[in-house]
Amino acid sequence: MRIKRLPAYAAALLIMFIVLVCLQPAPISAAPRDEFRGVWVPTVLSLNYPAGTTTDPEALRRDALRILDDAKDMGFNAVFFQVRPASDALYRSAIFPWSKYLTGTQGIAPADGFDPLAFMVQAAHERGLELHAWLNPYRITAETQDNSGLVATHPARLHPEWTVTHTDGRMYWNPGEPGVQQLIADGVREIIDNYAVDGIHIDDYFYPDADFDDAAAFAAYGAAYPSKTEWRNANTETTVQNIYNVVHSSGKAIVFGVSPIGIWANKSTTPLGSDTRGGEALIQKFADTRGWVKRGIVDYIAPQIYWNIGYDIADYATLVRWWVDVVAGTNVKLYIGQAAYRTGSTDANSPWRGVDEISRQLAFNRADANVSGYIMYAYKSFADNPALRTLIKELNETGAASGTTGSGGTADQGSAGQGTAGAAPVFSDTADHWAKDYIASIAAAGYIKGYPDGTFLPDNNIKRADFVYMLMTSFALFTETEAAENFSDVAPGIYYYGAVASAKRAGIVTGIGDNMFDPDATLMKQDMLAMTYRALVIMGKAGTGVAPSVLDAFPDRAQVAVYAVAPLSAFVEKGVLTGSAEGLLEPMKPATRAETATVLWRVNRDYQLNAF
Repeated sequence: MRIKRLPAYAAALLIMFIVLVCLQPAPISAAPRDEFRGVWVPTVLSLNYPAGTTTDPEALRRDALRILDDAKDMGFNAVFFQVRPASDALYRSAIFPWSKYLTGTQGIAPADGFDPLAFMVQAAHERGLELHAWLNPYRITAETQDNSGLVATHPARLHPEWTVTHTDGRMYWNPGEPGVQQLIADGVREIIDNYAVDGIHIDDYFYPDADFDDAAAFAAYGAAYPSKTEWRNANTETTVQNIYNVVHSSGKAIVFGVSPIGIWANKSTTPLGSDTRGGEALIQKFADTRGWVKRGIVDYIAPQIYWNIGYDIADYATLVRWWVDVVAGTNVKLYIGQAAYRTGSTDANSPWRGVDEISRQLAFNRADANVSGYIMYAYKSFADNPALRTLIKELNETGAASGTTGSGGTADQGSAGQGTAGAAPVFSDTADHWAKDYIASIAAAGYIKGYPDGTFLPDNNIKRADFVYMLMTSFALFTETEAAENFSDVAPGIYYYGAVASAKRAGIVTGIGDNMFDPDATLMKQDMLAMTYRALVIMGKAGTGVAPSVLDAFPDRAQVAVYAVAPLSAFVEKGVLTGSAEGLLEPMKPATRAETATVLWRVNRDYQLNAF
């Protein structure tokens, strides 16, 4: 499923606010001991295994061991091995032919009786890893040229009446055919009977879309249903229920789970849906994934939430919280399917540039005890991206990434610039603070950190250069070596040089006169709000037509600088800025960590950033 990417400005704004309050290094917390940490190993099109199609058992063993050794080294504890990518098999089957994605030719087995699934299971268990058999229940061909090349013993050749050639050119099993439902159940039973797998897993491939040509099957079997839609939903649920029954009637300690697209349904479709606007499993795939959880016919659900925190169409944080509510009160575990493959973007404006987004997402997961773990797509993403491999190994071992300082930066600058939310702490010095609820709310979402001694120091201040560095780094609008006209008191080579130069050029900062910036000065409250507001206006999140008369109710209105009148007016009207306990704006007061947390919470609420 594809959804249009969030405009760079909105993603960047969210990241700016996330890092805004991360001013000091936080203690590195331990990863939950019982956290489930899985990685998908796709074999369709030979994506991750094998390295090249072959019948050579030594090459197949070597490729398998490389994957398993890497998974163990990176701290994963489960591997999802795609054993049936397209009604074929990477194991010895009496039902499905050997996969062409294994040996190069459908129906041709590896030499010397080698069985990849049997080998994977044994080798995984020797390394303390779970091995889950991942299969695609409905896909017959992943490539259109295969439609006419199925081997004579292929079940689709034996039962062509059970198949549909869809408008995308591929062949699928017809989910409404009772013979198909039995075939899928029998295929699962065959795996369970012959292999010591730890789980059976299916992903998001159900009906390809609503144009599926199943009119004849509906006429034959759908009379009891008021609509084709309800009949299709029932067919998919029958498949899921059958697999669950086969798994749990085996008497073995095996689990069954599904990894559907991340959106069950949008709120605009049903009040029970998520506050999203993307493609829906319930509508496009005829998969009532929420209902399966509520009815307890899966042991876990692993929604593929392949979008970044702050994506306005399908926000990661919004969807995680929605799924947490779905599993509440059930015995179904929630694992998050995560888009490791999206990391390392070369687009300077992409939230997936570098690896910080995955780090933020794991921190968000770990802040909620109802999220039991994750599954990353896919193994090759780590093999191809050393930075991602290093990050995931550290996160799996410790539970949080340790920040680094920028070139020439201080420890404060480095912790501010890392942009990585930590696990929700309990601060020893905020219980009686006026901002405790704001701090607690954002800490619970994993977006703010405290100091190593367990304090938050809510009344500490922030320097001007550090704030601009965080802002511009979050926006990814400059490089460390960027040459640009700058303020006279910003020395070339200092860690914030490019950030301040870029902010000056964009009009986000204007200096203090005489081409001076005063980088080490404490940031005033009105300056923080003015910079934030300018960014909102540029990004189309705020207008410029607020009447300044809204400030007249504040006794210290006259202290507001001319450049800050519009920002403060807009934030007062929105409710972001409410004044002090004495009813003052305090525009010249230094911006504190508590005030920053309050602004973060209120801007998120009032500008609908959906961060937590």
